[in-house]
Amino acid sequence: MDTECRTCDENEMGESSIEGEQAQDCKATDESSGKERIPILQAVNEPYVGQEFESEAAAHAFYNTYSTQAGFIIRVSKLSRSRRDGSAIGRALVCNKEGYRMPDKREKVVRQRTETRVGCRAMILVRKVSSGKWVVTKFVKEHTHPLTPGKGRKDFIFDQYPNEHDKIRELSQQLAMEKKRAATYKRHLEMLFSHIEEHNQSLSKKIQDIVDSVKEIEAREKQSRR
Repeated sequence: MDTECRTCDENEMGESSIEGEQAQDCKATDESSGKERIPILQAVNEPYVGQEFESEAAAHAFYNTYSTQAGFIIRVSKLSRSRRDGSAIGRALVCNKEGYRMPDKREKVVRQRTETRVGCRAMILVRKVSSGKWVVTKFVKEHTHPLTPGKGRKDFIFDQYPNEHDKIRELSQQLAMEKKRAATYKRHLEMLFSHIEEHNQSLSKKIQDIVDSVKEIEAREKQSRR
């Protein structure tokens, strides 16, 4: 039996711009053959201007399902608010390859990231109308990059960062080694501070003995003068 899978993000309504979405890939395994089967999403027609939704979340869920079938990832973009009461009245949902990434201004870049934004203009804009429903007021279908229908979000991320897991594992090992080294340094410093403290106490005692001896000599000299 084919398993249906839908992915939907929960987005905070109070932010003016939110980047990124969290989606979950669903997989089913054929018990008889042991082979992994690709989940089949419920068929969704493409958006159109004038399409109505009961809420912003419903519009987001629809476009998210459509994007998975079409072969791209969406990103929650600009939010419009009412000047009267500050409530959300408009939202743009764009392709995750929309716009261009700003160049890194640091002089030295440790690792260049794979370019993931190519100025794609695909998007929908939904606005809240007087009836309380959310209506599609703009829909751009065309993308400026190839689409890969049926791919999950994890597959997209792996394509963009193929060596990411190896890098994380390598950095984790380096971090563990540095922690051990730091612990060794800490023990050595604690021993050194302990020796310094003992030396200071011994030195203070000797100084106090000298001071007491000097006072005693001065007292004897005063008595002898009398």
